[in-house]
Amino acid sequence: MLSRSVVHHTALGKSGGASKVAQLLHTGLLEAGCKSVHSFEASENPGDELVSPEDAARRISAKSIVHLHSSADPARFLRALPPGTSTIITLHDTQMITGGCASPMGCPEFDSGCSNCPRKFPESGKTRRERLEAIVDSKAVLVSPSGWLGRLVRQTFPGLKPKIIPNGIPWPDKPASKNQIRKELGIHKASKVMLFVAHGGEEAAYKSGPQWRNYWAEIKESVPAALCFAIGGKENSRDGDFISIPYVDSLMLNKFMAAADVLAYPTLGDNHPLIILEAMAQSLPAVSFAVGGVIEQISDREDGILVPPYEKGVFTEKVAMLLKNSRLAHEMGSRGFQKGKKRYSCERMLDDYMKIYFTLV
Repeated sequence: MLSRSVVHHTALGKSGGASKVAQLLHTGLLEAGCKSVHSFEASENPGDELVSPEDAARRISAKSIVHLHSSADPARFLRALPPGTSTIITLHDTQMITGGCASPMGCPEFDSGCSNCPRKFPESGKTRRERLEAIVDSKAVLVSPSGWLGRLVRQTFPGLKPKIIPNGIPWPDKPASKNQIRKELGIHKASKVMLFVAHGGEEAAYKSGPQWRNYWAEIKESVPAALCFAIGGKENSRDGDFISIPYVDSLMLNKFMAAADVLAYPTLGDNHPLIILEAMAQSLPAVSFAVGGVIEQISDREDGILVPPYEKGVFTEKVAMLLKNSRLAHEMGSRGFQKGKKRYSCERMLDDYMKIYFTLV
């Protein structure tokens, strides 16, 4: 058992992949009889206190193991930690090594220091330098959930050598019954159901949120019986068979995934997204652009489909193809479930992190 408390720190209390991983590790440590705390800066509950990165860091007890998952300003958080703390940083995206963006895919300024950010992040060059200096000065153990980001970090900053620990989630013994869940949600058993999912919904730029309706129009034309749920936005609305649903908790998201035939995931840049794993855990095949660490999760044409980056026409064609071919979608989903059960369980992820925590005791 660990002799020191582990403090998992995130920018948001619940939303987003970093917060989900932090909560899973926090819960796993508590169940193992270890001391663990979840610290965060912004709660999703209206009226709750907003905590600055510095104040959040100063509230942490000395001698703790600090596991930083995300922060509104990681450099300020790391600089304000009490003496005697040991630090581990998980790079859930690239914001801690860039001028502010979550993915530098295709950015001409990344290799030159982010000085003239085309995405208009303020003081991007200065922000990047401060974050990297804070990481180095903290002597933190760096972790990347994907080999892709690990290689990017090592190639760009040779002094940093992240360990690779793939994300994990709670894995069911078997997927939920599609017919049973559809009955519960009021979806006809013969419907052709697809999902778009992203925190922020149609405003999620890195997940092509602003293009979801354009993708949908092409898919609907090819598959007239298709029904789409777009999950993660701010409000409930319906436009024909395009149904928008606000952010839902993991239990409800799993139900939508169990009821669906295809996850459409047109991400423009990603590390090791939990949404792909959550789909696998419900035998739901995903169609995604072949970017970042997604190619380490999906085996093309085996348990999902990878599309050449940003080939929009090919993307909609493959989603429509799986909606039309229920047998193929089912076979891919079944293979994904079995693969994910072996590789991406929450227990495996916690075991991998425990090995690091013990080196910091």
